[in-house]
Amino acid sequence: MGRPECRFRIVTQGALAAVAWAMLLSPGYGQAAEAMPLHSRNNAWHLLPQYSDEFDGAGLDSAKWDNDVADWGVWSWEPGNVWVDKGLLNLRMDYSEHQRGWRTLYYRTGIVKSRAQPIRYGYFEARIKAASRYPGVAPAFWGYRQDADEWTEIDFAELTQRRRDVKIVDTNVHVFRQAAFPGALPLQEERSWMAPWDPRDDFHIYGCEWDEQQIRWYVDGQLIQTRKNDYWHQALDVVVSFGVRGDLKNQASPEGFPTTFQVDYVRVWTSG
Repeated sequence: MGRPECRFRIVTQGALAAVAWAMLLSPGYGQAAEAMPLHSRNNAWHLLPQYSDEFDGAGLDSAKWDNDVADWGVWSWEPGNVWVDKGLLNLRMDYSEHQRGWRTLYYRTGIVKSRAQPIRYGYFEARIKAASRYPGVAPAFWGYRQDADEWTEIDFAELTQRRRDVKIVDTNVHVFRQAAFPGALPLQEERSWMAPWDPRDDFHIYGCEWDEQQIRWYVDGQLIQTRKNDYWHQALDVVVSFGVRGDLKNQASPEGFPTTFQVDYVRVWTSG
């Protein structure tokens, strides 16, 4: 398993090193004119604009993204906790005690979900800088869909959610099917990769290639994991969200809030 920075050491010898890293870590790196997956810059991929966004507009593109989805979990999704500024999508989590039905909740946070028809297979990529608060929060880039008989999730990248080490990047996969559904099963598979850097310090590029045969995860253009695709064939929505994890689920604390994570772009391609 290669270290992500190795790719850049090959091409950044001597005086070019600082320039190359500045390009990778600065907002706007790899603008749409060169919009190919970082790991595979060839003509086999075709960008799908309905799921992709450079976040260069004056505000969130509400025709493309839903930021007011139905609540779940021990927090509430708030449209006001999502905004676009200076070419970046921002998702903020606040400590804010409030009621939802009979429950007392303590966090308000942000989410965006694609409005286009769910997509089956493709390459999914986002350039993300994690939030400062740790542990207890989870910036996430993922795909999911829940229908009457099936619920499927592929985590392209979930960040900073494990107390054991801030550098752990989760790439979990889940699938649930009702008993009446052919091949009924629940499967929750936790997968992770240890980054050689703190994802809160800089932007990094998280990618996932999903096809009928395999699921492959990439960080900064380097392959980090591969899994045979046994069950993940349901078309999914594309999601960027900011959830609560670990200790904060059971013992709320205002320490470290508000906290924000940022996304430079989201891009989705189809092959062929």
